[in-house]
Amino acid sequence: MKRSRGRFVKAPLLFLLIIMVFSLSLTCLPCHVSAAYEASSAIGEADNALRMAFEAVLEAERAGANVSDLIVKLDDAGRLLAEAENAYRVGNFSEAVSKAEECSMLADGVAVEALSLKSLALANAQTALWQNLTFSCFGGLAFLVALFFVWGWFKRVYAKKLMRMKPEVAVDAEA
Repeated sequence: MKRSRGRFVKAPLLFLLIIMVFSLSLTCLPCHVSAAYEASSAIGEADNALRMAFEAVLEAERAGANVSDLIVKLDDAGRLLAEAENAYRVGNFSEAVSKAEECSMLADGVAVEALSLKSLALANAQTALWQNLTFSCFGGLAFLVALFFVWGWFKRVYAKKLMRMKPEVAVDAEA
C-alpha cells in the first residue's frame, strides 16, 4: 500500500512541475512578443524619420542650400537603420531598438538642419534678387543719364558744325 501511495503523491507533483514549467514558458512569451513589437515599432518610426529627413534635405537642395554634410549624415542614419533591421531579423531586439532610436535621433537632427539650411538659402536668394534688382535699376538709370549727356554733347557739336558751314549757291541748277 505504501508503494501505491507514493505513486499517487509523485504523480500530482510531477503534474504540478509540468504545469509550472509550461506556465513559465508562457509568461516569457509575452515578453518576447512585447520586445519584438517594441523593436518593430521603433524601426518603423526610424524609417519614417529617415524618409522625412530625406525629403527635407531634398527640399533644401532645391532651394539652393549646400547639403553635402547632410547627405553624409543621412548615409549614417541609413546604415543605423539597416543595422537595426538586421538585429531585429536575428532576434536581438534590444540592439534593434537602440539602433533604431539612434537612427531616429540622427534623422530628426538632419531634418532640423535641412530646414535651417533651406530657410538660409531662401533668404540668401531673396537678398541676391533684391541686390540684382537694385543694381539693375541704378545701372539703367546711370545709362539713361549718360545717354542724355552724350546726346546733349552731340547736339551741341553738330549744331556748331552746321553753323560753321557756308552755304554754296548752285550755278547750274536745273529746274
